[in-house]
Amino acid sequence: MKHSITAALAAILVSTQGPRLLAQGFNSGSTGAYGPMNITSDTTLNLPHDGIFHCTTINVAQNVTLRFNRNALNTPVYLLATGDVTINGTIDVSGEQGTSSPPVGGRGGPGGFDGGSPGFDTLPPGAGYGPGAGKGGRPSSAADGVGSGSYATVASIGSSTNKGATYGSPLLVPLVGGSGSGGGTGVPGGPGYGGGGGGGAILIASNTRISFGGGAGQIKIRADGGPGAQGYAYGSGGAVRVVAPSVAGTGQYISAAGSGGQGRIRIDTIDRSALQLGFYGQASIGAFMAVFPNPVPRLDVINAAGTAIPEGNPSPVIIQLPFGSDTNRTVTVQARDFGASVPIRVVLTPESGPPQTYDTTINNTTGNNPASATVNVAVPVNTKVAVNAWTR
Repeated sequence: MKHSITAALAAILVSTQGPRLLAQGFNSGSTGAYGPMNITSDTTLNLPHDGIFHCTTINVAQNVTLRFNRNALNTPVYLLATGDVTINGTIDVSGEQGTSSPPVGGRGGPGGFDGGSPGFDTLPPGAGYGPGAGKGGRPSSAADGVGSGSYATVASIGSSTNKGATYGSPLLVPLVGGSGSGGGTGVPGGPGYGGGGGGGAILIASNTRISFGGGAGQIKIRADGGPGAQGYAYGSGGAVRVVAPSVAGTGQYISAAGSGGQGRIRIDTIDRSALQLGFYGQASIGAFMAVFPNPVPRLDVINAAGTAIPEGNPSPVIIQLPFGSDTNRTVTVQARDFGASVPIRVVLTPESGPPQTYDTTINNTTGNNPASATVNVAVPVNTKVAVNAWTR
């Protein structure tokens, strides 16, 4: 996924505003309505509908882990604070493992994408989900083996030609999670293993300071991809972004990795004097002091196979055509707030069998906002099909 307009804006902001101006009055966006978040034992929180926790302060105690249940829109996690954030324990938004019992793909972490469905007997497996999803295949590291998910990098495990492609921006604007691996082929009379889920996406921002404590070498934030297909393919790492005037840590790690493609890590801060963190994943450090750039460009599938879909509907859109249906259908995608022509890719991912891709361009220039484009697609029958649209 390319977001060159947003990336260019970020470069202008960083180059034209000095550190003192950027740090002065930085606002994480938190209203403080949640109050203090104090995690003293292993805890799993339900994500709000928009994924945002409006905290005053945040503290995760040593030797405890904070996790999250996905919301209906599967948004990333946003931990915003008006005061200090202290992470001595671990925050985990990793993807889950694909299994054969039950025969399902692993769920992506919050804001990440699921692994593909396993095959059953001679029924082929499904591809993973997400912009860098791997395709289904036999559980093998050979060229025709199941493919791992990719993100900032292509997965290095095995020599499969079914691995996903890279996507996304080092700025993590917009914030997008990791992609799932494909499902594994079935066994005689039974299922294979599902694909691994992609790592989730999390943004932590403070008006003041974010500090990482605990022992050196400990991983403080995890957004790793999950294993799938008997360990022959993995979901990609996810996305971690940390934004505050001061970010500190000595010898601790942030991980957006696993054995699939590496995820993305971004630290935006002004005071780096105590910043000595280690990273598993593709990391960059800058001073883009904006949590939610306004406006944020978006794509929405607004019609699939003749069914109108409201803007902002949960993604992906799921359709299923019964036997005997006409497979020749259309998908309409709407672009908003890009301010340019947008090359997009429409992806149809059936529960069983390989995905199908269709490329087009939407003219979303100034004065033509929102704008849409319609592509002709072939929809498989008698199987659930997920419809997504990505920039390319």
